[in-house]
Amino acid sequence: MQFVTSGYADHYDAISVTVLNRTDGVVDKLHLRLKDVLGVKQVPGNPNFRSGVAPHIWEDGKKAEWYAFHPSAADYSAMRQAVNEYLEVFRDRVAERRQDGPKLVYICAPLRGNAEKNIAFAKEKAREVFAEGDVPVCPHLMFPPIADPENPAQDQAAREMGLRLVESCQQVNVYGPVWTDGMWAEIRHAERLGIPVLTDQKELGKPLRRRIKQGKER
Repeated sequence: MQFVTSGYADHYDAISVTVLNRTDGVVDKLHLRLKDVLGVKQVPGNPNFRSGVAPHIWEDGKKAEWYAFHPSAADYSAMRQAVNEYLEVFRDRVAERRQDGPKLVYICAPLRGNAEKNIAFAKEKAREVFAEGDVPVCPHLMFPPIADPENPAQDQAAREMGLRLVESCQQVNVYGPVWTDGMWAEIRHAERLGIPVLTDQKELGKPLRRRIKQGKER
């Protein structure tokens, strides 16, 4: 990975990520514009940038530094997350998913809306997975006590942590008649990683072909 320019000399406004195979060389490349990841950033107290500035690094003499705007810890986290989501596609997860004993099963179900009812629903589904001898990974029982869904920052952090939990599981079970945007994010993330996704729905509306039937896949 390296910071690169998009055409302006000494104006590093993008991250270039190259995936290499040890024997075959370049597998894939990604060009991430910092503006697309971070957006236009405001520079409080600087009258020269009333409309904000597109994030970039520049060379001032022999010194390279951020121009006007300096990223926060959250900004660096956003850059890492953007790169990580891309690289996850290329990770070999076969060894991680092959294991003896109980599977880690992610409980993918609605949360927002009627939170109390949805948490009870997810808890019941987690109990079913537990009764079948697998390990339920249920974000509904983990995050609501410590992350307020009505707080945008906490809610976004919980969503991202949920995706990290998906990565550690050997299976994702999808429940409920309505699939929210957050659920679809988890489903697509699992599919990108090759993690089996099972659902209890008869009519999917999306290209998922597995179903949950009394705890079994059919």
